[in-house]
Amino acid sequence: MIDNIFTALVKEKTPGVILEFILWCTVCLAALLSLIALAMGGGNVTWILLMLFSVGLAVLMAFRLKPVVLLYSVGTFYFIMLLVHYLCLSIGHYGGESHSPLNIVLFILALMLSLAIVTCAFIQAFSRFRLGTVLTILVLCDTALIMLLQILMYTAEYVVLASYLNSNHKMWMNYRGYWIGTVSFWILLAVTAVFYACFYWGPIDNRKEKIYVPGQRPAAAGFTPGLQGLCGNYAGRTIYLQGRSLTVGSGEGADVVIPDGYVSNMHCQIGFNRSTGFYEILDQSSNGIWLSDGTRLPRGVYSSVRRGSAISVGSNAQQFRLL
Repeated sequence: MIDNIFTALVKEKTPGVILEFILWCTVCLAALLSLIALAMGGGNVTWILLMLFSVGLAVLMAFRLKPVVLLYSVGTFYFIMLLVHYLCLSIGHYGGESHSPLNIVLFILALMLSLAIVTCAFIQAFSRFRLGTVLTILVLCDTALIMLLQILMYTAEYVVLASYLNSNHKMWMNYRGYWIGTVSFWILLAVTAVFYACFYWGPIDNRKEKIYVPGQRPAAAGFTPGLQGLCGNYAGRTIYLQGRSLTVGSGEGADVVIPDGYVSNMHCQIGFNRSTGFYEILDQSSNGIWLSDGTRLPRGVYSSVRRGSAISVGSNAQQFRLL
């Protein structure tokens, strides 16, 4: 089954999945607003770029391609943001209107931050280096700086140090659809920052944070992931994953049904990541998933577990080995 936000919302129901769904709905709203701005504003290129970006982001988020979402959001959206603010600076300059040193310094700082973000994002996605914390801090700082530039643009008539607005901007702000498109811009800016913060620091699962890692040793082609029952209801039996994640629980909707008082209706999900060679287990239960050394896996997040490990589902009465 293809992983997507809707099946995850039904089967997992973790805080991270719920947050992903809320952010996805927010991006869809931004796409709708940019479409309205495009229709009302007579095909302004900014609204076209925003609409294309938001539709692409919504598709990637719907299929939960989270590392691609992270790279796409900064690689594309930050280019749009810099283009907008570059136009704000350059048009006024060519029209004979001057800008304050504050505006120029802030724009150069935003440009440097954006270049650093894109560079770090590619390193994070395609190398062994882990720059998640650095990336999140840079994204939050750049988002705050972009919002400051926006505030200076809209309050330029009242702030002496911010001669950022010119006659062209004033004319644009009177166009139909301008403020609707601007709201779409702000929404996408906020979603990008929130997604980064929640991916690396919050509830959104970050187990698949790499798009490709050079030199990584995938699982052998002939290997078939599965669970081997050690004791309990499935002792001596082998259950193969068959390329999908299995749900384990006492309820009838589970793929592996274990009628045991210590096993929750939807106790856990078990999948296998061939690119890393690890099993990935999501504990959703009250009594937990336990390793043979007595360690309980964290609840509500995916945990990477080595092949050959023995796990207990709810209690020691139900044990499996990860093939």
